[in-house]
Amino acid sequence: MSAIVNALIAGRHQRLLRGALWGGIFAALLAIGYGFIVWQVRSHLRGDQHAELGRISAIRTNAVTALQMLQRDATAAPCSADFLAQMQRVAFLPDGLNEFLYAPGGRVECSTSQPKFDPPVPLAPPDIATAKPDDPSWRMDRDLGPLGRFGTIGTIAQLGSFAVAIPPYTRYENESPWLHKELVARGADGKVWSIAGDHGLYGRLAAKLHRSLATRLTTIAASACDGQSHYCVASEADLFGWARDWITILTSTVVLAGLFAWICANNTLAWLNRHWSFEARFQRGLNPQSILVAYQPIIALGSDEVVGVEVLARWLDVDGTIVAPHRFIDIVARSGRTAEFTQLVADRAFAELSTQVPRDVPLEVNFNVFACDFDSVRLLRIFAKFLDEPRRFHPAVELVENHAIDFEEAQCTIEALAAAGVKTYIDDFGTGYSSIERVARLAVHGVKLDRSFAMSPPDSVMGRMLVQVIEMIRTSGRLIVVEGVETLARLNLLRATGMVDCVQGYVVARPLGIDELVTFLSRGRAAWAAHPAAA
Repeated sequence: MSAIVNALIAGRHQRLLRGALWGGIFAALLAIGYGFIVWQVRSHLRGDQHAELGRISAIRTNAVTALQMLQRDATAAPCSADFLAQMQRVAFLPDGLNEFLYAPGGRVECSTSQPKFDPPVPLAPPDIATAKPDDPSWRMDRDLGPLGRFGTIGTIAQLGSFAVAIPPYTRYENESPWLHKELVARGADGKVWSIAGDHGLYGRLAAKLHRSLATRLTTIAASACDGQSHYCVASEADLFGWARDWITILTSTVVLAGLFAWICANNTLAWLNRHWSFEARFQRGLNPQSILVAYQPIIALGSDEVVGVEVLARWLDVDGTIVAPHRFIDIVARSGRTAEFTQLVADRAFAELSTQVPRDVPLEVNFNVFACDFDSVRLLRIFAKFLDEPRRFHPAVELVENHAIDFEEAQCTIEALAAAGVKTYIDDFGTGYSSIERVARLAVHGVKLDRSFAMSPPDSVMGRMLVQVIEMIRTSGRLIVVEGVETLARLNLLRATGMVDCVQGYVVARPLGIDELVTFLSRGRAAWAAHPAAA
């Protein structure tokens, strides 16, 4: 069982539990908030990367389209006036490209800005070559000075005999100081050219260098490429930097999360306390496995022999504690599970007594029953197993006098039980609703005198009334059992009256487990009457 459950059962450390619950809920809320922030930032990264790749891909598409137009429309003699005019028409397209080259075999002979190069300007081998007839080759980061664009670095795309000089990329956008990114072009051999952004970021992310846990928690890194993997964007977001932009909202959210966590912690603790309260545990845990029984021997004063036992119920709590009946009897009564409870006790007692007590030892087995269950049909069903073995067991019910009863109905029940072999005793005589009228009007087999009489000081009112009460009950002709006898002096006093039939109490034996009871029965009278005062 967890420490929290034990603490709840014991009722200790409520402040500590409340604090632990608050901390756990607050941490969970922070984790959820962190996850939401990560999702938001990742969504932003994906959108930004998609936009960046869209912009660079549009330039590439425009270059390929323009080169295809040149191949189709530039039909005049190369580098002639008509040829240059045809090239100029393409250069006037609103796509940002205006420097077109005629470069058969990689040697530039003329361009839209230079009618003729004499001698032709050789272009170095392409950085990205392709065998596809409709896919251009690329020369990355080339000095365009030899082509008349002094001090300019650009990219040259060539398709067939035509090429276009693409100026440096200027459409790169990054308005977030907490976001670092790099746009790169990739060759088929894996070579990378940085186009814009934080140089080297793509390489660091691609290398998947080891990052500490703190770094992984505070930064989000991601890379994305276009469909042909010609261009890629590497992005790295600093969550602390992102948080600084939203510090007011985040602070308010954290405060509200703490308050919400406190409310949830109090409600959760209240629910846990209810769920793990004794009554709730008992209601959930009342089953055959949790019911335990003890047996208190009853001796006949005439022979000093054990003639019966009173079955006393116990309950095994979820933490292994054995609970006395005074803590749960009222719960049984309030919950309306009285018959179920008595059945569980009777079944447990029969299972133990029938298997472990010798068959040649007859016993009267007394059970306390609830007044609401004092019905012959119900009780005979509960004690059916005992009634099936009449030579071994004689079941008896003890009716607790804590409710007013209908004498006629009670008498009918007593007679029906007696006919089936079940005796009836009035229990705890001298307390609650007990009165001599009940003894006189109900045909019970006996009366059990309450401990309040049995152990009252001799000089008290109840102590002085003890013998008179015994005489009064004897007048009714009922058996008299005195329970709760704890001292030899009181036992001898009861014996001296000559009117008490049986006694039970600590002077004979405390409530015993089944193994202890078997040992007690095997020793007979020697188990308790070895001392002279009891002889």
